[in-house]
Amino acid sequence: MSTDTLALARVPGFESTHYALRDGYIVWTGQTAHSDHPRNLANPWHAGPAHYQAAALRKGAALAWHALQTQTRPGLLAWLGGEALPFPLSLAQQRLHDLAQALHSQNLAAFEAACMRLLGLGVGLTPSGDDLVGAVFFTLRHAPIADWKIAMPSLRNRISHAVQSASNPISAALLDDLLQGSSYRALHELFDALHTQQTPAIEEAMRALLRIGASSGSDMLAGVLLTLLNPELPAKRL
Repeated sequence: MSTDTLALARVPGFESTHYALRDGYIVWTGQTAHSDHPRNLANPWHAGPAHYQAAALRKGAALAWHALQTQTRPGLLAWLGGEALPFPLSLAQQRLHDLAQALHSQNLAAFEAACMRLLGLGVGLTPSGDDLVGAVFFTLRHAPIADWKIAMPSLRNRISHAVQSASNPISAALLDDLLQGSSYRALHELFDALHTQQTPAIEEAMRALLRIGASSGSDMLAGVLLTLLNPELPAKRL
């Protein structure tokens, strides 16, 4: 038995998953094809430095959304397209609407309140609300709202603290990664593709992301597109 295995402990309540604790840090111990992630114990994957132009990402997002019009949109992508959601997510329509409105109006207080109300919402190991909120924050790192820049570090800390009690420890850990701008290779490569504004590359990147989890990939994609498809408002003059 390796020293790495000896150092592992089960995550209480989640013993049947491929996640474990190593010195208090949650790691992935599975072998699936879509585990290129910083928490992969055997082969951690880390994104290199990336610098994107927000305007290019928004144009890429418009191409991505156009490509999705002829496809079945799973998870929260269905909500983004105006479709009805299944229970229990159907009960969260107003919360999702509040998040969209806060982003559209660039109302930071309303944005924080909406995010807090979505944490832990949904079913599965990583609830849809966590995946959506995490992807929105991930996107805002690359396409920031000018008037929010100073407030974002403390807001990320408050979200990270709140999710510890609002959701399960595994989802909280993966959401914290998103808050810090780190996630699956597929999500990072989606941003690379969006920046190129090349439809074939965008479609390939979306397919890779959609293969993650039962709905995690689609919910993260919904968060990315929700953020990027909002118009960029000019910064307020002080």
